[in-house]
Amino acid sequence: MFSRRKLYKGIGIDDGFDENVPMARVIRELVPEDSKMDSDARERMMGHLLSVQRGAARGPVRRSPARRALVPALAFALVIAIAAAVILPTFLGGKHRSPAPRSVAGFQKLVGDVQVRSHGATWKKATMEDAVAAGWSVRTGPASFATVHFPDGSIMRITDGSEAVVTRIGSGYVSIRHVSGSTYHRVRKGTTYVVTNQDVSSRARGTAFNVENRVPGHLEILTIESAVEVAIGKLEPIKVSQGEVMTVTLAENKADKQPVSIDRLKDGRLMSSVQQDAEAGYPTGVYENVDFSKQTTPATSPEQTTQPTATQPTIQLEGDVAETNATLNWTVSAEDAFREFILLRSEGSEPEYPADEIASYSDTSISSASDNSMTAGHTYQYRIAAKLAESGDIVYSNTVVLKAAVPQKQPDEASVSISANPAPDGINVEWSVTGAETYSGFEFERVVEKAPAGSPTPEGTTTTRRIQSGDVFYSYFDSAVLPGHTYSYRVGLIVNGTVMVYSDWTQAEFVRK
Repeated sequence: MFSRRKLYKGIGIDDGFDENVPMARVIRELVPEDSKMDSDARERMMGHLLSVQRGAARGPVRRSPARRALVPALAFALVIAIAAAVILPTFLGGKHRSPAPRSVAGFQKLVGDVQVRSHGATWKKATMEDAVAAGWSVRTGPASFATVHFPDGSIMRITDGSEAVVTRIGSGYVSIRHVSGSTYHRVRKGTTYVVTNQDVSSRARGTAFNVENRVPGHLEILTIESAVEVAIGKLEPIKVSQGEVMTVTLAENKADKQPVSIDRLKDGRLMSSVQQDAEAGYPTGVYENVDFSKQTTPATSPEQTTQPTATQPTIQLEGDVAETNATLNWTVSAEDAFREFILLRSEGSEPEYPADEIASYSDTSISSASDNSMTAGHTYQYRIAAKLAESGDIVYSNTVVLKAAVPQKQPDEASVSISANPAPDGINVEWSVTGAETYSGFEFERVVEKAPAGSPTPEGTTTTRRIQSGDVFYSYFDSAVLPGHTYSYRVGLIVNGTVMVYSDWTQAEFVRK
């Protein structure tokens, strides 16, 4: 038995709701699952509407004919409206598509003076409500700090006195332009994450690394966990594994990669970011096996088991390149520690012993080598595999990355080629310039070589004029010529106000037809 109550002007409804009523089933099927209406409110709405219809059908309450017709009509209209809302988009727009993923990031933490700027806007104070989209810049002042959280779960931490630009946020992709200072990046597994600075790009998938350029002219990429691929210009990417640091000299064609030192890991900015990772439950990579009481180099990634231990001597390699010639120098931490030095070189991956050996030195007093077999435009990785004097075990040096320069084509000497051809009403003079990049114009010179007796312009008459133009090809029509006269022409190239070079002379005779 249904309980009854009255609504406006005596309209009766049943508060009970029969799950088996066909119209109830229809409404349940048509209401979208992702409706914004609260589920309880939707149930109440359907129950009341169906109760109104059923009450109208049983007719225990007296109503006017218009009211009796209105209630079923309203319920039917509701069914039609819901059907239109669900079915029409299917016919008009195809399959139902899930909402596009968020393309903005947000701040997780702001400390001190943090500012943001969108496209074409001025800098403003950052707030936790800011939605950081592609094209937004973030910068921090002294003793300031910001954490940016991306939709995929990746994190960028911007330390004091730093600036970065979010260049792209997409599904499984984040791109950052590191401008200055230092930025720490915790990358979610599966996301392609790229950090660029000038022509150096660091690409990672599921790792933690730090990018810093506080030393002028040098960019440092330090891998905390897993590995990062660093590409310099158009060169093949170089793997920087956990516990390694690569320093790129931006103005030169070289980079240096080696195990990170304890002193570098003790840096306050770096340790602060790693501590936040640890508190959030993330792995801390190289920090997990560091004993800060020892002044030694921590172990790097698992595959590099031949790095020096606390009791082993070390070897440090340096390198320079001039055109296609590499010069390499190394120093050791202890004399007579090694019995042989082996120079390794590779183009793709990091060189390994013995596959990439190019020279060996049993005389351990030797501390330098050269390689003049480089190919122009190619990039090489060098390191030393040193055999310990007692055990013969291999100890690797750091890795030096050098690029053989592409010889620059020497520009041709500046020259001007000229020609002169008679026309019915004058002489057409044309010239072209080669071997000069910038110039301000030309000095046009004409000399009368032959002239009839009594000519107003006798032989030897010279006319000059300056023409302002930076065109490589130029045409000048000389209409101030007389019949029976022969003219010689030349053109000078003007650079910084003076004639740098002249063309040869060319002649043409004007005969009026």
